[in-house]
Amino acid sequence: MAKQQPRRPNPAPAQPAKRPAPAPAAPRREPSKRQNIFRTGDHELLYTRENFLYFGIGLLLVLLGLAAMTGGAQTNPNEWHGEELYSFRRITLAPLMIVAGFVVVAIGIFKRPKNTEDNTPSLYNNPTEEE
Repeated sequence: MAKQQPRRPNPAPAQPAKRPAPAPAAPRREPSKRQNIFRTGDHELLYTRENFLYFGIGLLLVLLGLAAMTGGAQTNPNEWHGEELYSFRRITLAPLMIVAGFVVVAIGIFKRPKNTEDNTPSLYNNPTEEE
């Protein structure tokens, strides 16, 4: 066994360590009631409720297309059943649903809102036009 060094006694600190003063508490903000979730302060969001509806429908179509494409496992590995694997649903319908979902999302991206009722500046209003 190796020789151990004798332990040195800890010297007493000259002054006790001072704790820093606690930081002042941050002021509590009252939760503000928003009338419209698509407005943030003075700015309007780029997409409206209608755009997000298109996004949701497109996502649902893509997910349904992927779900329609699943399956096709052979019940018996020694027998070939091409109609299970190459069915209309998996080869034609599912890819069309996925492409339709992407098209609906693209429409949702490029769709402009129908009306801007208030006179606040918007991303869609042309500032050079006179109203």
